[in-house]
Amino acid sequence: MIYLLISIALSTGIFVLFQRFQHWEVHTLQAIVLNYGVAAALGWVLCGGSALFTSVQSEPWVWVALGMGLLFIYLFQLIARTTQTLGLTVTSIASKLSMVLPVALFLAFDPLDALTWKKGVAIALAIPAIVLASWKEEERTVQPGAARWVVPLVIFVGSGCIDLMFAAYSGEAHMQSVEHRYLFASLPLTTACIAGIAWLALSGQLQAPSRNTLLAGVGLGIINFGSLYFLLETYDKINLARSGVMPVNNLGVILLSAAASVLFLGERLNRRNRWGLTLGALVILLLLWESLQG
Repeated sequence: MIYLLISIALSTGIFVLFQRFQHWEVHTLQAIVLNYGVAAALGWVLCGGSALFTSVQSEPWVWVALGMGLLFIYLFQLIARTTQTLGLTVTSIASKLSMVLPVALFLAFDPLDALTWKKGVAIALAIPAIVLASWKEEERTVQPGAARWVVPLVIFVGSGCIDLMFAAYSGEAHMQSVEHRYLFASLPLTTACIAGIAWLALSGQLQAPSRNTLLAGVGLGIINFGSLYFLLETYDKINLARSGVMPVNNLGVILLSAAASVLFLGERLNRRNRWGLTLGALVILLLLWESLQG
């Protein structure tokens, strides 16, 4: 359980840092690329370097993880841009509801996973919990036509693919040592960093970062790597099926982020948010009850 709590806390730390970027005058794309570089370097050092990669390079999860790195940086920039055009509500709901895809696949095809009444109720409640907890009374200029629906759908599917990748390859069959987990977390971060540098160069933004951007990127990278590593540890250590870990993790981040926003950022929760957080707490209790009886 400690691994899950640490992963939730670190993921919330990422959210809080992003909230402060504009206040600190941080160049967002530069900080994101720096973050990926720091996180990848940290993982490579901890896993022992290229020797481990050479020994496992024929494993399918290696190349899946490397390919997912392109999705990492593309999705994040898409989420940032979509928040400005379609609004925070649409974007956050699309990204957080992505857990539905891997949860449904694990319940359908994983022989070690079974749908119980507690898990069924919890997953059913998770969807309105996320929608209500994310709902903000905002006005944004909404794009007409297909973009209004296609872009959130891309975020939904892309985020679900990332969740599915980490959950599918997190078990002992693939992660045979702690060094394998370090490497697995590092591979998509490495690809994302390389792609991000190319992005900066092509857009004419490849230049020395400011002091605030440098500090933000380094801090974000350390937190980002930690959140990925402890999520992998959670899948391996916690007595809860993979279809239950994702709702607990997503909703845990929402609950803690809401608390941090109110306590440290001065944000206010509306009635829908409070109902969503209450449902989210109920979902977590149901899934934890399931794990204790498993």
